[in-house]
Amino acid sequence: MTDSIPSITFDGLHAFLEKIDTAVRGLRTALEANDMDRLPSALELTNLALDSINAYPGGVEKLRADINQFPEAQKEQLLSLLNETSTNHQINGELIRLAMQRSAAMQSFIAQQAPSATYGSDGGVPGSVGGVLSRKV
Repeated sequence: MTDSIPSITFDGLHAFLEKIDTAVRGLRTALEANDMDRLPSALELTNLALDSINAYPGGVEKLRADINQFPEAQKEQLLSLLNETSTNHQINGELIRLAMQRSAAMQSFIAQQAPSATYGSDGGVPGSVGGVLSRKV
């Protein structure tokens, strides 16, 4: 611990990190539940929370320095909360990627089920003109 006075109190820093963690956990919960109604607000809150880290007075380096100025037990508590938030943020990224893949697969499945994806009643191939496939294929 350094001799300088922390620029923020432990309670203030803990509340700041807890607010960020709550937003990130809320997004994870919405993603895991596939709750499309809650997703836009959860994304908005998470973006605001993560932006607040970048807007921290002095930036991320100052946040690290502020955390490191507290006694070991408090520092471990703050770092644990920060690590949990980071893990949830990484999981959110994976859940979003999976949701995008699921959406693409569903769109492909729906497109294949469309009447234009099969042969016409006259035996013709969709997209063909006069027996010649269009150049779009």
